Amino acid sequence: MIKKSITYLTFITLISTQICFSQKAERIGYVNMEYILSQMEDYKLANQQLEEKIGKWKQEIELKKGGIKNLKDSLMIEKPLLTFDIIQDRESEIEFEEKQLNDYQIKRFGVNGDWVAQELMLIRPIQDQVMNVVQTIAKQKKFDKIFDQSADAIMLYSEKKYDISDLVLKNILRSEKLEELNIEFDDESFDPEYEARKKLIEENKLKKAEEAKSKKDLLLKLREEKKEKYQRKRDSLLKLRKQKITLKKVKK
Repeated sequence: MIKKSITYLTFITLISTQICFSQKAERIGYVNMEYILSQMEDYKLANQQLEEKIGKWKQEIELKKGGIKNLKDSLMIEKPLLTFDIIQDRESEIEFEEKQLNDYQIKRFGVNGDWVAQELMLIRPIQDQVMNVVQTIAKQKKFDKIFDQSADAIMLYSEKKYDISDLVLKNILRSEKLEELNIEFDDESFDPEYEARKKLIEENKLKKAEEAKSKKDLLLKLREEKKEKYQRKRDSLLKLRKQKITLKKVKK
């Protein structure tokens, strides 16, 4: 009985060992996306452009906040000398300005604000380029999984040989150099097809520039109209306030 039990245990152990060795070990690598992106000139330029836009919007918001603060401070100082109706008008004006500011903040920094659209337009294409290279290398080197060391996942230890960040970066830079080299070769000899393509590209660039200018002019026009509309409303409020003051004086 004991001999049969030992034989059975030995059989089970051999089967378990065979299963363990037959299982394929996963190849796991990692990259540092922050490091890769920080070495790319396109990313630096795009990030700089985005930061400039965000900085400009923040500055505009601070100016609007300053204007509202001035209105509030002025009302607080003059309040004892003003009539109830005038105080209400001034408070309505402040509320209007605060709503305008709140709408502007949502437009720029809301969940679907301009900063999201700008990030998608400027930075996402570069991130997608890096991801495509990572996927290509993962397939070539037969990696099962690639982790991002700079992401939220905590990596307590990893050997340098599994870090493919420099390999990804080299592939991206090599591709960029090949593109530049192809352009130089194309420029060395006259090629009618190349010249036609070049002309078409230049025309498309010019067309896009004109469209962008038209859109910009339209936005400026709408902004000016909005500003004039607001100014007319403000002038109307001031005129009404003066009329009320005049009527008060006449009645007295």
